[in-house]
Amino acid sequence: MFISDTHADTLYALGVQGNPAPTVTKESLQAGGVTLQVMALFTGTDGNNGDVDGIVKRELAAFQMLLNQGFVQVFSPSEQKEGQLSLMLSIEGCEMFEEGLHAVEAYHEKGVRMAALVWNNENKMAFPAKGKSKNGLTEYGLKIVKEMQRLHMAVDTSHLNEQGFYDLFLKTHTPPLASHSCCAALCDHFRNLTDAQIKLMIENGGYIGINFYPHFLKDASATLTDVVNHIDHVCQLGGQDIVGFGSDFDGIEIAPKNLESPSDFPRLIAALKTRGYDEKAIENIAGKNLIAYFNRIA
Repeated sequence: MFISDTHADTLYALGVQGNPAPTVTKESLQAGGVTLQVMALFTGTDGNNGDVDGIVKRELAAFQMLLNQGFVQVFSPSEQKEGQLSLMLSIEGCEMFEEGLHAVEAYHEKGVRMAALVWNNENKMAFPAKGKSKNGLTEYGLKIVKEMQRLHMAVDTSHLNEQGFYDLFLKTHTPPLASHSCCAALCDHFRNLTDAQIKLMIENGGYIGINFYPHFLKDASATLTDVVNHIDHVCQLGGQDIVGFGSDFDGIEIAPKNLESPSDFPRLIAALKTRGYDEKAIENIAGKNLIAYFNRIA
């Protein structure tokens, strides 16, 4: 079975924070049967006021360190293999694209295959959900998005505000993905997707990786069951073919009970089975839905 996770902040933890014991490790991924871990190049909490180039340089060095340990870089989810620890690069906060459209292709060449325009800071391209801005994508932001789509790089809506989210559907023709988001109907948090947003993702063939952060799931007392609840909510809306996992490991200070690291993925798989999902549905949610999404945007 393919098990894919569309978001972890391990490169920031290793390269910038100097964390000697991240949650995502070779051992924890192997124990959980994970075949693809997407790792974000996070541009930092200060956005374009920070040392973006320096931060990303240190994260890329951490990525190379992982490759030297035996991880394999892939350039599409379809390249993952059972028994192989595959990594794929993403971006969280596209401040590095502010220097020009050429930067998109430069990062595509490094292997970046999905990118979130913003984190929690406004930038040259878009506005974050955190600020509750009613502004949509900027003119420059739309150019960046279209260049990403030309290169078949997924546009990640996690952290993006609602108007920016809707602009992606109104002004472009390639469905986006939400790498690590949850359902607002179950937890009313500004980072979560409304049912209207989820239905738009479903209708247009997008993708949603459910976040494991307790405060997006319910509250600090969240457990593995709450993750299943959010996955199930997307499925009940008709999204069984567009939902998967987006843990946010190494970017969250607490995790759901019984789902504290990648080694606990078998528990999540078992919980989906207990909830009534058959083997085919579980295989889709675990990894095949992500492969299908990238085939749709190829």
